[in-house]
Amino acid sequence: MTGQEVRYDRIAEGYAAHWAPVHRASTLALLDEVATDAGAGRRRILDVGAGTGAMAVDAARRWPLAEIDATDISAGMLAVAARTVATAGEPRGRVRLTRAPADRLPFPDGVFDVVLTAFVLQLVPSRPRALREMRRVLRVGGRLAYVGWLAGELPFAADAAWDEVLDAAGIERESSGGHDDLASPELAARQLRAAGLSRVTAREDRLVHQFTPEAYAAFITRFDDGDLMLDLEPAQRDAIATDLLERLRRLAPDDLRLELPIVYASGVRR
Repeated sequence: MTGQEVRYDRIAEGYAAHWAPVHRASTLALLDEVATDAGAGRRRILDVGAGTGAMAVDAARRWPLAEIDATDISAGMLAVAARTVATAGEPRGRVRLTRAPADRLPFPDGVFDVVLTAFVLQLVPSRPRALREMRRVLRVGGRLAYVGWLAGELPFAADAAWDEVLDAAGIERESSGGHDDLASPELAARQLRAAGLSRVTAREDRLVHQFTPEAYAAFITRFDDGDLMLDLEPAQRDAIATDLLERLRRLAPDDLRLELPIVYASGVRR
């Protein structure tokens, strides 16, 4: 079992509760990028790294003739996705879930009309290998499209407030290390061409999410830095959570507005 499998099995419920709502709108907007391809009659669509299953279910609702396969490396995330599918109503019969890594997809060559992936490629061992594998399962003329992170963080006052809380408590935060975030849309386009795709497009956008003080406090203490909080004594944990919420409630709404640079990129199998 890989480190990513272990991690996402462990954080699956917290991810669904606290992180998925942050990127949900940007994830579902990926469907707009493939609307012409996916809506042209009966289609087979693959969602790689499906997470909570929200995009797979939304695709099934949007295109009533489509058949959706959704993969994820994490059994914990697939359990969350299975709940999403089970409560989806009519589309659930057209969404199939499979445990598989992005670079070893259990499908024959050329079977999908559209392959999608959202905020996954920064986590895979090799982005070029994963892109080539997704191209492999596309039919000739089929489209691969993804949304992912661009390097470079924008200032976010809520994060600064959390840093101040930890500094006041004398707690040093461990770095989680860097992800393979892209330097530019131009690099995204070059990588798609190198993977064997043509008619490539790539454009920069912004993920925007408005937190409330309570929602950000829950996100940071129960999910993003949840392990750090669990290592503290209960009294210190409570004091830190109280301090954070007080600081957040003094911020203006704009200070709780998260903006992150992202890229939408797509190409067609030659």
